[in-house]
Amino acid sequence: MSNKNSRLFVRLGKVGLPALVSGIVALVAGGIYAVSAAPSSVTACVEKKDGAMRYSASGGCKQAKETKLVIGAQGATGLQGATGATGATGATGATGATGSAGSMATQSTAEIKTNTNYTLILSDAGKLIWSRFSPTVIVPTNASVAFPIGTRIDIGQLGATSANMIFVTPMVGVTLNGESLNNAGVAISQTFDRGAFQMGTLVKIATNEWVFLRSPDENSPST
Repeated sequence: MSNKNSRLFVRLGKVGLPALVSGIVALVAGGIYAVSAAPSSVTACVEKKDGAMRYSASGGCKQAKETKLVIGAQGATGLQGATGATGATGATGATGATGSAGSMATQSTAEIKTNTNYTLILSDAGKLIWSRFSPTVIVPTNASVAFPIGTRIDIGQLGATSANMIFVTPMVGVTLNGESLNNAGVAISQTFDRGAFQMGTLVKIATNEWVFLRSPDENSPST
């Protein structure tokens, strides 16, 4: 092969590495230089004077006049970097719709078996308090017994005569049915009509305010 054919110059000018690689690939693919197998690297010699490039099959360049460029195969992909930090938690979504109210299959009961005073306790919430006697049911202040607002307590009067009436009386500081004390400073009691098998409901509507809801029993015998 002549010296002219063994040196093929490609003017680089101001082109970069991509053009250099393309030129080398063109030299090899064009059959100017034959290789028996795909090389692990390609050597090119670039003239320092005018930037002309030639392929070097031997891998050597003229150190005084040429700059040696060795272009290898692409390296293996590097290891994946560490996972980044978790981002901040997003805003809380809107509250879902309130589900339907469950049914009350059973109700706890408590009997008052004497004519004495009975002060409601926290475990009475939701119960039916009943008696055949004539007790006074005391509604305590929130400071004494902190029933949640909305608490319901049923009161059942089973006695048949005036001697069996149940009185519902607020403790001092509690308003019951819009009233607390009479003109004499005495707590005002709420009662049923005379007669057996009557029922009323106490409901707490504010911190120290309750209502006692009941209907008159016109069919009850009077004494």
